[in-house]
Order: sequence, then structure tokens, then C-alpha cells
Amino acid sequence: MARVHQQAAVIPYRIRKERIEVALVTTSRGRGWVIPKGSVDDGERPREAAIREAEEEAGLLGVVPRKPIGRYRRNKGNHSCQVDVYLMRVTDVLDYWLEDKLRRRRWMRIPDAAACLREELQQFVHAIDGVVELDRRVNTV
Repeated sequence: MARVHQQAAVIPYRIRKERIEVALVTTSRGRGWVIPKGSVDDGERPREAAIREAEEEAGLLGVVPRKPIGRYRRNKGNHSCQVDVYLMRVTDVLDYWLEDKLRRRRWMRIPDAAACLREELQQFVHAIDGVVELDRRVNTV
């Protein structure tokens, strides 16, 4: 039985003019929009990998909860990947980052971002609204 490859992804968001925006990046070949995602290195936790990918692929730093918002599985070639998906409330946007010559970054409203992504990720992007609303209530009490 084939081993399941562990990956981590992050959905970076910010609140601008009372609207939630999600950051997407272009694929490494520049053919479409994705969320930062990559392999979990040996000795690394999925959350740590998600934080690393956000900085490397999108030039974004922020707050990432301990638990993922969800998980999905996908088949890539002859192996299976399990992807933990995290949210990141962005606190710092870098002008220069590791893959800034390779990828573009764009902020989009939730419906626009969801429309750009693969079906298995759309549910997570749409779930941001409820999570952020809960976050707002907790932080205003």
C-alpha cells in the first residue's frame, strides 16, 4: 500500500474596509491561482509548513491557529496526498520574498477567490466568513 504524502496549505486573509479579502498566488508556471501549499518536511508539523509556505510563496506573515480549518485528500500521479488547510490572519505583507520572481500575489474577495480554486478548496474559502465573524466577536468582548 502506498504511503500518504503529507502536505499543508494556508488561506491567508485580511479585513479591508470591513470586507474579507483572500490572498492567492499564481502557480509556479503562472497558469492560474492557488493558495500557498507544500510538503511537510521531516520533523516539521503541518502548521509550521503552512506558515513557511505562506512566507515563501506569497510573502505573507500572520497568525495561524493551532488546528486546521479542514483536510482533504487528493491523488497526484501514483501517490495520495493528505492536505491540512489552515487559515492565516495576515499581519505583514512583504515587498520581496523567496518566490517573488516566480509568482504573483493578488487579494480577492471570497466569491472571486473561491471561483479561481479547485473544487475541494472552495468550501474552505467560503467557511472563512463564519470563522472571521466569530473571531471579531471574541476580540470585541
